[in-house]
Amino acid sequence: MSDPSLTARYNNPKKRSLPKKTRNWLIAAALSVGVAGAAYFGFSNYTAIQAQDIEFEVVSATQAKAIVAVEYNAKHRVQCDIRAMNESKAIVGYETVLLDPGEATGHITQRLDVDLHTDNLATAVGVESCYEVPQEYKG
Repeated sequence: MSDPSLTARYNNPKKRSLPKKTRNWLIAAALSVGVAGAAYFGFSNYTAIQAQDIEFEVVSATQAKAIVAVEYNAKHRVQCDIRAMNESKAIVGYETVLLDPGEATGHITQRLDVDLHTDNLATAVGVESCYEVPQEYKG
């Protein structure tokens, strides 16, 4: 195993390493690119639409009512899905509400009173999700 060609191939003493200053700059640049990429991916998924359950009422075994507050940009068209669940967390009622853009500007908070028809007695009613839909969406 002391063949000079193997020593030259696997343990070359003439190997040049990067200068310490260059290596540190490369590490700093790689870290900067990583942080910038993480920030981009973190903020690109940000949505300015927020929905909050205010209260709900179970009127009967076939009807429930939910009051929901939705905060969104007034120039966007937003769709919210409201659901009613029974005690075993099965969905027994579902309603979709479409909020069209209005004359207001900036972020607005709109309060929705939603009546739901249910198949069985509901124990919980609230907003499932709200999301932006295209302006030409017919719903």
